[in-house]
Amino acid sequence: MPVKDNDAEMLRVMGNTITDLQIRYRAATLDDKAVLIAPLKELLQDYGDYQARLLKAGTITSDAELAQMKAIQTAISDDADRQDLLIAIAKIVALIAAA
Repeated sequence: MPVKDNDAEMLRVMGNTITDLQIRYRAATLDDKAVLIAPLKELLQDYGDYQARLLKAGTITSDAELAQMKAIQTAISDDADRQDLLIAIAKIVALIAAA
């Protein structure tokens, strides 16, 4: 039976979620962009470091972390407002920091 690769799944889910956040940023108002740009840039930098850590041998992503990331992804809906996006960014940054 193949081993479940939580790291690969985390990369997929987190990558898709971050792409969704970037698309939402591009469509945001100027006021929202002004608020979102700094946290989004921080997230992108942290995500690059996180990707490098996931290249190491062994799995570092737990089932609980993966479930948390999937919940964050679900929370970024078409009707999410600026506050929802900021919360999602903060949660992803916290997930990365905990890894």
